[in-house]
Amino acid sequence: QLYIMQGVCLSVLLVLSLACLGLASVNYSGYQVVRVEVKNEQEAGIIKSLEEEGLFDFWTEIMVGKHVDVMASPENMNALDMWIEANGLVSSIMIQDVAPLMELEKIPAGNISGAAKLGHSMDWTSYHPLEEIYGWFDYLETTYDFVETESIGQSFEGQEMIVMKVCRGGCGNKPAMWIDSGIHAREWISPATGTWMLNELVENDAAHPEFTEKLDWYFLPSHNPDGYRVSQTTDRMWRKTTTKYEGDPCQGTDANRNWDFHWSETGASGDSCSQTYYGPEPFSEVEARNVRDFVDARKDNIKFYQTLHSYSQLILMPWGYTYDNAPGYEAMLDLGNRGNDALFKVHGKFYEVGCIPCVLYTAAGTSLDWALGVAGIPYVYSIELRDTGTYGFLLPPAQIVPTAEEAWAWHEVAAMQIIGEFGA
Repeated sequence: QLYIMQGVCLSVLLVLSLACLGLASVNYSGYQVVRVEVKNEQEAGIIKSLEEEGLFDFWTEIMVGKHVDVMASPENMNALDMWIEANGLVSSIMIQDVAPLMELEKIPAGNISGAAKLGHSMDWTSYHPLEEIYGWFDYLETTYDFVETESIGQSFEGQEMIVMKVCRGGCGNKPAMWIDSGIHAREWISPATGTWMLNELVENDAAHPEFTEKLDWYFLPSHNPDGYRVSQTTDRMWRKTTTKYEGDPCQGTDANRNWDFHWSETGASGDSCSQTYYGPEPFSEVEARNVRDFVDARKDNIKFYQTLHSYSQLILMPWGYTYDNAPGYEAMLDLGNRGNDALFKVHGKFYEVGCIPCVLYTAAGTSLDWALGVAGIPYVYSIELRDTGTYGFLLPPAQIVPTAEEAWAWHEVAAMQIIGEFGA
């Protein structure tokens, strides 16, 4: 097995180095996604050891009692099959070839919107680059007197990280809701959903005026602008930031393992070639520092913290680093379940609610744990949006609006909870 893995490692490193150098778009033709069953903790441990080798791209977290999705190239597919067989595991092919799904993802759903007439090109029938999202922000700020943009700093490569603040009568006088998207670059449905919810909140304000009269809202459409750009231009499967540190063979840090709360303890890697590389030190990533500083300055007002991810249809809560119940766990679970009931009623999609290790595997250094453990925000969540693996990260644009509609239904319940518990 060792020799097989060394050969695989070379092919993986070649793809990574090409992507890092930006020489060409990574070609995913013939890449397959395999679903491996995870029957118990013992199998989870075996699979975790494979993940830590960094030779294969794990699309999902390891779900004990369920499964994990792993992508393999045509060159290393045989090695993965042999490893699965040697360890007595059960697997099936989820996606026969990811390349056609990447092409489908580029085709807009339905008619092209008439948004251009309004001075922006934003819609939810396709996935948009950050420049178009920011152009739409300019339109909103010009059109509505209760919204305002604020740059919370720049990314590693110098891209502005802009938060849209929705605050009637100015920010800071009401309980606040924080919603960020795209800390993992390849999860395109996350910024699409976050911006759709912002659009619903602002453009459809008359349908739910209490949400802007009694709450402040902060939306960050891209927590990882540099990685998002890479995923749209060079490597569709790029997840991490684009930093590269001296002595590290590979580029990119997982910004969602980089937070200074039980940093590096579990569910993350010290290997820069890993998708869950926690970085050379806590808060090495400027993107995480920018969010930390903005949220920390408003932690007394922010009562709700949401970080949107994909995929798997999960509603996750702290802690990530331990199986112990977090402070306020029962209240978070109750809201999570009530929101999930509302979500289900929209399109009949089932999401599972639970703490991270209750549903997945332990993960330390996440923004989720920091938001509760350091900032002390009482209601903290990470929703893993659609789907459950048919398309994975490559969700067709036709699913953007329904995904966002069900997520919004969940957030309506959350907003009412925050108003009822913390409102004047």
